[in-house]
Order: sequence, then C-alpha cells, then structure tokens
Amino acid sequence: MNHIKKILILLPVAMLLIGLLTAIMTSVSILPEQAFIPTWLSAFTFAFLIMLPFGGVTFYFVNKLVQRIFSSLSVLQRNVIHGLTMAFIMESVLALITTFNNQGFPSLELFVKEASLSLLAALPIGIAMACLMSLVIKPRLEAHFAKTT
Repeated sequence: MNHIKKILILLPVAMLLIGLLTAIMTSVSILPEQAFIPTWLSAFTFAFLIMLPFGGVTFYFVNKLVQRIFSSLSVLQRNVIHGLTMAFIMESVLALITTFNNQGFPSLELFVKEASLSLLAALPIGIAMACLMSLVIKPRLEAHFAKTT
C-alpha cells in the first residue's frame, strides 16, 4: 500500500514534467506539415509509458551511484549532482526519441542536428526542474515518506 501511495504522490509531478518537456521538444522538431497536438500526444504517450518507468529505474541507479562516488559531499551537493545527471540523461533520451518519432531518420547529420536542437531547447527547463526536484521536492518527499513508514 505504501508503494501505491508514493506512486500516486509522484505521478502528477511526473506527468507535468513529461508533458512540458515533450511539448517543447515536439515544437522544436515538428515538421511543417505535422499537426502539433497529435504529434505531441504521441510523444507524450510514449514518454509516459516508456520513459516514466525507465526514469524511475534510472533515478534509483543514479542515486546509488552518486551516493557512492560523492559520499564525502553534503546531501545538498549530492542532490544537485543527482538532479543534473538525471536531467541530462532523461532529456537526451527523450530528445532522441521525440526527434525520431517526429521526423524519422532521414540522415545521421540531420537527425543529430534536430535531436540536439530539441535537447538544447528543453534542457534549461529540465535543469530548472531537476534543481527544484533535488532541492525542494525530493527532500520533502523523503521526509514525508520517512514519517509514514
């Protein structure tokens, strides 16, 4: 029951983040003849069904790795490193997938260019969200879950 409660608390935050980032990436990588809403919904659905579970697993392993490598740093510093690492990993994968979903793979050069534009467009928001998650939301959730167990 406790795991379900955690999921229900985190789900709206994850959906908002996924929706925002896929909207930005879709707007950057969409072709002129494509309609935004159906293209974005496709990217959002994929991100929600595939990237959300992938992100959860990645979050766990990156957290363990950061704890091990940077054990001498403060909790705040480790949380920032964790957040920035997660932002870069998730944004990179999402940029590749969204670009492929929107444009296919016309050529390696064009694909890398468009995926890079998607990444660069969404990365500032991803970094801001990572900092918010690392510095505000994660500590509060950890404290909340520690009290309920």
